[in-house]
Amino acid sequence: MPPRRAMLALPALAAAQPGRPIRIVVPFPPGGPTDIAARLIADGMAPLLGQPVITDNRPGAAGNLAAEHVARAVPDGTTLLFSGSGSHGINPALFAGRLSFDAVRDFAPVVLVSSAPNLLSAGRQGPADLAALIAAARARPGALNIAVGSLGTTQHMAVELLKLRAGIDVTIIPYRGAAQALQDLMAGTVDALSDGLMASLPHAREGRIRALGVTSPARSPAAPEIPSIAETLPGFTAVAWFGLHAPAGTPREVVLRLNAAANQAMANPALRARYADAGSVLLGGTPEDAGTHIGREIATWAEVVRATGARPE
Repeated sequence: MPPRRAMLALPALAAAQPGRPIRIVVPFPPGGPTDIAARLIADGMAPLLGQPVITDNRPGAAGNLAAEHVARAVPDGTTLLFSGSGSHGINPALFAGRLSFDAVRDFAPVVLVSSAPNLLSAGRQGPADLAALIAAARARPGALNIAVGSLGTTQHMAVELLKLRAGIDVTIIPYRGAAQALQDLMAGTVDALSDGLMASLPHAREGRIRALGVTSPARSPAAPEIPSIAETLPGFTAVAWFGLHAPAGTPREVVLRLNAAANQAMANPALRARYADAGSVLLGGTPEDAGTHIGREIATWAEVVRATGARPE
């Protein structure tokens, strides 16, 4: 058997061969915002690497199926996970004891790609602002309900965090997809909704719903007229973010090559504009930056899950 050092050198050489495709495994179906974000960075990196970069959609189990697949892939830089706030933030706590992979031990961070806020909104006859919603929830504990497109998402966890930080008791109503939840909000069936900013924003601007606050630390450049929840509850943040992860054991030189290509792609003004149109902000940085961010996210959501008793179903 060849020495371990020699074995590690082979994947690095293979990953550098032009023409060999790189697969970015996406944890959600084609056509959605996560898929679009993954395809944008894939298209930006491909010409810089001199290799095809393709996306491979593997939805299911709140992103855990895709993460498991990549955790077990050959660590040669040709299989990456389009990781995010689910697989590498929320899920380690929400699915504690039920995951077949470790979000830290089984992966090598490559780069942070983008982040996008959620929007808390009310029906047009509902609370006029976040302070009014909090006051209504305190006056009638458990009576006010907030819809979410599905459990285990940043939209869901934003409501759990709101309950914790504001000291309120609200009823979370999970749906099988945010589209029906949004329709029910406009019909007055539910009191409020936590959804992606860009999905709800057109309806807020047309007066069909009331935008109460975005979940990013500051106002979103896509909707500067909407206050952040942090303006009422300092330190509040619950954004969807995405990044790239390789399997653990991927050679350092391969990780750095992929990181450099991603950062160079994200510096392209045209690509930045495409993400901005989708309400997202590009991030970038080093693999260490990504690792530090992920450590903070895992710790934050573990505390929220512990304090609220949040469950994935």
